[in-house]
Amino acid sequence: MSFDSAKVLAGVGAILAGVGVFGYVVPSIIGIILFLIGMLELANYFNDSRLRSDVIYWFIFGLIALILLASGIMALVVVYHSAIVTHPMIPYSGMRFIFPGLLTLVIFIIIAAVFFLLSAIYLRRAMETMSTRTNESLFSTGGLIYLIGAVLTFIVIGVFIIMIAWIIIGVALLSVKEPSK
Repeated sequence: MSFDSAKVLAGVGAILAGVGVFGYVVPSIIGIILFLIGMLELANYFNDSRLRSDVIYWFIFGLIALILLASGIMALVVVYHSAIVTHPMIPYSGMRFIFPGLLTLVIFIIIAAVFFLLSAIYLRRAMETMSTRTNESLFSTGGLIYLIGAVLTFIVIGVFIIMIAWIIIGVALLSVKEPSK
């Protein structure tokens, strides 16, 4: 794949991933996959194994965080659902299930947060590498803003910061010129 094709693929993917933050899950998933494919092709173009491994680790850690978060929510649903299903003649006290269910969710969220931060660190490293390879400072800025957004995600503003970071990364990818090898 040529440099121009890879950068357009990754750039459009980054912008779709940023737009997906507004609750459009399908464009976000498509965008992340396009970004991953485009960045792997750019790593091949630059013959840079570190960039390639950083992008792969970003994706794997992000996927693990997403699976953990979904598992925590499913565990909460299962705990509460089993608490609600009772026999008609047996008195029900659902309060005893609240603490274990919430504790399970909190544990899953904390573990997912660790993996999400690891994912953000690897994306930042990949963007730093892209910045040095292409002499485009927007990559470095986008990576830093993404990392800050990942840290602040748990106070909702981080989600909007991540959206801005994706758009900056997308603009950087779409505007970068092919460097001379």
